[in-house]
Amino acid sequence: MITLINQKASGRAWLRLFGLYLKKSVWLVIISLLFQACKKEINSPQGSVTSTPKLSSSAEQLTLAQADTAKIALTLNWSAAGVSGTTGKIVYILEFDKKGNNFANPVRVKISGDTTRITYTVKQLNNLLGAYPINTPINFDVRVVTATSDGAVMPFFSNVLNLTVSTFADVPFHQLWLVGDATPKGWDISNATPMTESTTDPFVFSYTGSLTTGEFKIATAKDFNGLFYRPTSNHPSLSATAVQVSAGNPDNKWQITPTYAGTYTINLNLRNNTINIIPINIPKPPYNQLWLIGDATTGGWSLNNMTPMVQSGADPFVFTVTTNLVAGDFKIATAKDFNAPFYRPQTNYPDLSVTSIQLNAGDPDNKWHITTATAGKYTITLNLRDNSIKIVFQPAITTPPYSKLWLIGDATPGGWSLDNMTPMTQDATNPFVFTYTGNLVAGEFKIATTNDFGAPFYRPTSNHPDLSATDVQVTAGDPDNKWLITTSTAGKYKISLNTQNNTIAITKQ
Repeated sequence: MITLINQKASGRAWLRLFGLYLKKSVWLVIISLLFQACKKEINSPQGSVTSTPKLSSSAEQLTLAQADTAKIALTLNWSAAGVSGTTGKIVYILEFDKKGNNFANPVRVKISGDTTRITYTVKQLNNLLGAYPINTPINFDVRVVTATSDGAVMPFFSNVLNLTVSTFADVPFHQLWLVGDATPKGWDISNATPMTESTTDPFVFSYTGSLTTGEFKIATAKDFNGLFYRPTSNHPSLSATAVQVSAGNPDNKWQITPTYAGTYTINLNLRNNTINIIPINIPKPPYNQLWLIGDATTGGWSLNNMTPMVQSGADPFVFTVTTNLVAGDFKIATAKDFNAPFYRPQTNYPDLSVTSIQLNAGDPDNKWHITTATAGKYTITLNLRDNSIKIVFQPAITTPPYSKLWLIGDATPGGWSLDNMTPMTQDATNPFVFTYTGNLVAGEFKIATTNDFGAPFYRPTSNHPDLSATDVQVTAGDPDNKWLITTSTAGKYKISLNTQNNTIAITKQ
């Protein structure tokens, strides 16, 4: 049997170390140490040494390489120790220490007394000497220490051999790839985005480049059944550093929301399973406030009474407003100043289905036009990321679309059970409004219209938006967007859903 005892024990720890084997009192050990200095043969009151091991090695210089891990690297042989006057068993201790260190901080391996030979593969020897610098020839002194289990003789030593060894970093993987719809190559595992192994530390892999809205994980092979480096929880904060490597479920992934799409540097350390996801360039919207202005709006052409648009909590490039528009014109102001730039159509009075826009100050002063026939309630969505607009007429809803609604999800008291969904309460004065007040734990949720997973659900317009986001859509199937409650945000909430204008307020109590 071979046992690694201690990789960094001091020379003065020998008495404590052999106290594991010696049954006699410490004073006898000290007397024996003094006694051996006066005699050529090492003796103690109980026994004496009759033969000291002579150590030999199969090699003097070794350069270890990861490609050779299974090959035999080193064989050490020694002659058997001889001890008389003892009934205890012989124990061998093999010691490695840097040359000239006088075995002050050795790597120690316990070996049974019936063994006088030990063989190391490249991987075993590399692991044994793993505390020393890699890719650097290190000169070691090697010796065998002999003791007896009853302490009848003091520990004694073989000759010292010199061994030069260059170790390597035992890295589990030399190729890694980013995969996911947040990455440049998407979910195409055969064409995944490679990470770069550091030339100075092979345990560190890096990627610098674009990450768009979506998810990603890190593949160890171009195989979805293989191991992946993933976060320890699904969609954690990008500042979280913990990483696990696993196959199958739970299929945790990192998520990039529209707010945080941009350029990143990712550093993954395989030595301690940590990751650093560092934003380099996260684009910001050119404006954080926008307004409708014009005689088609409720505030007319007054700069002081413009109709504000709402910046999305999920994507700050998106602004929306649901409002009544009467016959007249409108454009979108970036400031309370007629000389400032305005968002306008590319031609004057285009059809309201046209999505292209431009940003300019002065002329041409193009505007959108509402006729008497087209007046009514509209939802206007302006996207500054791709410079597009959607102007959608909202037919008057006179009857609530649903009389019962339920929360469902692992964040809710009933979990994902259709039989235990958490009911919302329909407002007595405004039947379009449904509320819930109660606890939400870490997890996801959406709002069910019936106890059927194939039916429409009220969901956010993007997955896991900020809880301050008010946009809601009612859809069946994919994308299966949900709200997310984290461990840090869990608690008592009031949720108020307005089914007339498809807005939600999620307020922590």
